[in-house]
Amino acid sequence: MPRITNRETVDSLIESIRASFSGTLAFSAKNLSTGEEIVLNGDEVLPTASTIKLAVLAELYRQSRDEGLDLSERLAMQQSDIVGGSGVLKELGPGLQPALYDLAMLMVIVSDNTATNMLIDRVGGVERVNQTMRDYGLATLVLHNRVDFAVIGSDVRRFAESSATDLMRFNELLLQGKLVDARASKAMIDIMKQQQYLDQVPRYFNLRPGARELKPDQQIWVGCKTGFFGGTRVDAGVIFLPEDVRIAYCAMAHGSHDLSIVAESEPGVTNGRLGRVMLEYWWPGDWNPAEAAVPSLYYDALVNGQTTP
Repeated sequence: MPRITNRETVDSLIESIRASFSGTLAFSAKNLSTGEEIVLNGDEVLPTASTIKLAVLAELYRQSRDEGLDLSERLAMQQSDIVGGSGVLKELGPGLQPALYDLAMLMVIVSDNTATNMLIDRVGGVERVNQTMRDYGLATLVLHNRVDFAVIGSDVRRFAESSATDLMRFNELLLQGKLVDARASKAMIDIMKQQQYLDQVPRYFNLRPGARELKPDQQIWVGCKTGFFGGTRVDAGVIFLPEDVRIAYCAMAHGSHDLSIVAESEPGVTNGRLGRVMLEYWWPGDWNPAEAAVPSLYYDALVNGQTTP
């Protein structure tokens, strides 16, 4: 099939993805090399799920710069800190003393909820995080509560909300070295590059597990934070392509009739389709599908005008 090379085709495919999705879909992406943006419902405020943890990360690094917070400081994990859901600390015993940097890594790459709450408490609570987001002009990016499933219940909006565009702008600031400062921006991206959940926007990218350690000839690097809840998938991050092409993005799929958490859930596949269209359109130079992407019946169905494979 011919490569996607024109914006009209991109917009048509994204509209097809939106029309076939059973819930509400938002997408905002920017190619920093050209300034071009792709936006669908970019200003609609939707639940972020765990992508809000990027805001906690930013506040941690802001306090490290402005208030002398030492990222090597160790916190003793108490039984009262332990919360269920995603992560690994819940499986370990109280008394463990991870450093703030360790907690930040766990919060981002495996979305550890216990680490998240420990960091929210250490930086002074929800409002400290939200004030910093407002200071950067990201007014819709709001953390409502610590991770507390008794409060969140069945409504993930009670945890945090944002527009896709504000989450994308957050990542644009990172790529520009303007979130906190250049050093902190790089450090945050380096953490995001260790993300272990790559099943949303980059799910059809040709990414190799263990790439950093095994050092293969990989053409694509992604740093991101994902979030999931029944019927909701959100993915926000940065993409590095050959020829110094850098992309900031956010995809938000919410209200799907598919409430499962399986790999092939509708909202996960939907965000993957968005990412695949973006990758092909903004890939620099000659397009080699085998180099850049992995085969997908879901994507083939999209470009062939079908709802499902």
